Amino acid sequence: MKQKKQSEKVDSPADTEVTPDPLLQRLEELIAIAEKSDLTTVRIRDGEVEIEISRGTVQPASISSPIPSAVAPTLVTEDEAGDDIIRSPMPARFYRAPAPDEPPFIEIGDTVTAGASLATLEVMKTFNDVEAPFDCEVLEILIEDGEAVEYNQPLFRVRRT
Repeated sequence: MKQKKQSEKVDSPADTEVTPDPLLQRLEELIAIAEKSDLTTVRIRDGEVEIEISRGTVQPASISSPIPSAVAPTLVTEDEAGDDIIRSPMPARFYRAPAPDEPPFIEIGDTVTAGASLATLEVMKTFNDVEAPFDCEVLEILIEDGEAVEYNQPLFRVRRT
């Protein structure tokens, strides 16, 4: 006795209606915005989802020492007395000296020039120098050596010279 084969209809991609992924639609929108503008970075956030599109050339990193070092962008605000507060640009570990056996970069009362290293911040064995954004006198060091700091936490109170 022979059995009949039942034919099954299999939907091909052309037969099914595909609902576009909203995340993919957003990504395509961002790419279109980036292509039509001079912007190098476009970012959109919707709830917990964040998409960022960047374009441009990638600069190869050069490492000249076994411990990478960079300059942290300096955040500065003014306090009520008219003095400037230099703040941490990142969560990190704060060190006053370049190495444990070396003297601190600065002391209270020191006058420094723009670009002088004030401290170093360590994040995952990467050391980032905090530089004076302008010529100034160091009035107060607000963090203890080796202490953990948060983003935007005050590090130094200084007065422009």
